[in-house]
Amino acid sequence: MGPSGAGKTTLVRNALHQHPSGLHILSEGEEQADVVSLAVPSPATPKGVGLGMLDTLGYQLRRDRSAHIIWQLVKTQFAERQVLFLHLDEAQDFARHNNRGEQHAVISTLKSLMQSPKWPVGLILSGMPDLLDLVNMDPQLARRLRPIEHRPLKTSVDGGMIVAAIRQYAAAAQIAADENLGKPDFVRRLVHAADSCFGILAEMICEAIGEVLLPGDDTLSVKAFVSCFARRSGCPNGLNPFIAENYLTINVRKLLEPEPGPDIPRRPR
Repeated sequence: MGPSGAGKTTLVRNALHQHPSGLHILSEGEEQADVVSLAVPSPATPKGVGLGMLDTLGYQLRRDRSAHIIWQLVKTQFAERQVLFLHLDEAQDFARHNNRGEQHAVISTLKSLMQSPKWPVGLILSGMPDLLDLVNMDPQLARRLRPIEHRPLKTSVDGGMIVAAIRQYAAAAQIAADENLGKPDFVRRLVHAADSCFGILAEMICEAIGEVLLPGDDTLSVKAFVSCFARRSGCPNGLNPFIAENYLTINVRKLLEPEPGPDIPRRPR
């Protein structure tokens, strides 16, 4: 679990790929895999999600079916293809877009997958922190799942890793990394600009490298990050955390926010 931009989806997929057993995630056109992974579709009802799973599996329904029949087909397909794990991304949508009755139906459906006497399937849920509200609705489901929280970046803890990542990305792009990118002040600004989320931070590094490569330059510098944030947010320099003096007061999640200035009194009518 973690906020938007934390890198949850990439983290889960990398963990599966790097598992000692060599877990294989189903790709389009494949018949068999260890893991079926999909984002929770809309509507996030039991029937809608079941249809999304069948579509991911490449199984086409010839006519409309009830949610119960659809999930029986999902279980049969999982058993025939020997699927070991189901990964549902953006799983908080189960709780956000359903009423209480539909939420309980979702919980019962997920539990039935894990408890199937014919072919039980492990469940991996990734999403925003309010996903916990759904899981905690049922003590049995909560007991079967182990929560892992994606902690925010901290300069004091992660600063060395962040600087190393910047240099590695720059080396991969065959450009130099300016020495100022290794200074604590810049790292603190980068962490704040990314809202302490590693996924956003990695995106910014890549986009800043793009700002260097497009004009044909050969050095990644603070200037590239200034341009990168301006392009991402549409904000003026006064709200750019890479150059603003009071950057910690900037809400980096807001887009196209005007630069603060003196209040202009209105002309009386």
